[in-house]
Amino acid sequence: MNDLLEIKEANKVNFDKNINHFLNPDNVYIPIIKGMKLNKKSDVSVCRGDLLLKGTDYNLYSPISGEIKAVDNDRYIKNEKYKAIVIENDFKETYKKRIPAVKYINELESETVLKLIDKYNLLDIPINPNAKTLVISGIEVDPFERNNTYIINNYSSMILETVDALINIFGFEKTLFCITNSNKECVYNLTSNIGTYPNISLRVLENTYPLGREEVLIKRVLTKKDIKWRYNYLSVSDIYNIYKVLKRDKPITEKLITVGGNCVEQSKVVEVKIGTAVSDIIDNVVDKKTDRYYVIENGLLLGTTLENLNNIITLETRSLFLNTKNNAKEKKCINCGLCMFKCPVGLNPKLIKEGKGDSSKCIQCGACTYVCPSKINFKKYLGDKNE
Repeated sequence: MNDLLEIKEANKVNFDKNINHFLNPDNVYIPIIKGMKLNKKSDVSVCRGDLLLKGTDYNLYSPISGEIKAVDNDRYIKNEKYKAIVIENDFKETYKKRIPAVKYINELESETVLKLIDKYNLLDIPINPNAKTLVISGIEVDPFERNNTYIINNYSSMILETVDALINIFGFEKTLFCITNSNKECVYNLTSNIGTYPNISLRVLENTYPLGREEVLIKRVLTKKDIKWRYNYLSVSDIYNIYKVLKRDKPITEKLITVGGNCVEQSKVVEVKIGTAVSDIIDNVVDKKTDRYYVIENGLLLGTTLENLNNIITLETRSLFLNTKNNAKEKKCINCGLCMFKCPVGLNPKLIKEGKGDSSKCIQCGACTYVCPSKINFKKYLGDKNE
C-alpha cells in the first residue's frame, strides 16, 4: 500500500464542542423512488415512523408527525431530481403506538436482528452471520467530518454495548474497533470503558487519509487469512443506528451530519431530520461569513458539489460544507509522480487522465487532486460524474 496522507489542516478546524440540533423544520420531503408504491394519500395525517412508501428492496417512513400536503416536483438527492411527498410538521412528534424498549439487546435472536436491520434499511451490505471477523470503524470517511468522533465522545458506552451484543449474537471470533490517535478524548472514552468488553480489541492508528475508507482500512488491519474467512465492516454511525433500532423497533428518523467549510463561523455536528431540505439547514443552523459560497455534500475531498439547495438529507448524508469557489487554474503536469505515489489503491491518475489507464478500482478519495502541485482536478478524469 502506498503512503497515506496527513491532512494537517483538518485538525485545525474550530468545532462547537456540543452536538447541535435542528429537529423542527416546517416541512420534510420524502423522495418517491422509482418502483415504490404510495402508502398514504394527500391531506392525511401521519405519525412519526409511519410507512409512507413501499419498495421491493426497502421502505421509507415519516420522520415527523403532521399532514401530507402535496407532491413537490423539484427535489434532489445528490443533484438527481425526484418527486417528493411534502409533510407539514405539527411539531408534536406523535407516534401511532409506544413500543417499550428492549432491556437487553444481547438476548435478541440473530434472525430478529437481521430482520430489523433489513426492515429499516440500515446497511447497504447486510451483516454476514457466517463471517469470523467484525471490524468497527470510528475513523471519519473525510478528515473534515466529525460524526463518528462525536458519537464516540457522547455515546461510547452505548456503542460498546451494541458491539458486544453483536459479538454474542453472531459469535464473531475477532472484533477490532479502529480509531485514530488524533482525538485524545475518543481514545480516553473508549479505553475507559472497553475493559469490561474483553472480546473487543481497540486499534489506535495513525491519523492518515483515506484510512476511513473500508478498502484502505481493511488492508491495514486484517491479514489475508482474515479477509479470506470473510469479515463484517460497520462504522460507528452504523452501530449507533443499529442500537436505536434494536432497542425500539422503530425507523431511523434523525441523523448526525457535519456542517462546516471556510464560509461558516464555526463548524458543527448537527442532528437533523431525514428529509430536511439543505436550504432549511443552512438558514437555521449556519452562521455564514459570506453569501458567496457553494455547497459540497459528503466530504471536502471526495464530495459532490450541489447544484441547488433543494437537495434533501437522506440516511446516506454525512456532511455539508459551505466553501468559496476554488479558482486555482490547472497547470501542465510536471511529472512529479505524487498522484501515483499517494494513490491508496495503486493507480496512476496521470495515465488515466491521458486515457491510457483503467479507473475501475478508483475509490474516489480525491488524494491525487489534493497532492497535485499543478492543481489538476483528477476527479473529472476518474469517472466522477459530479465533476
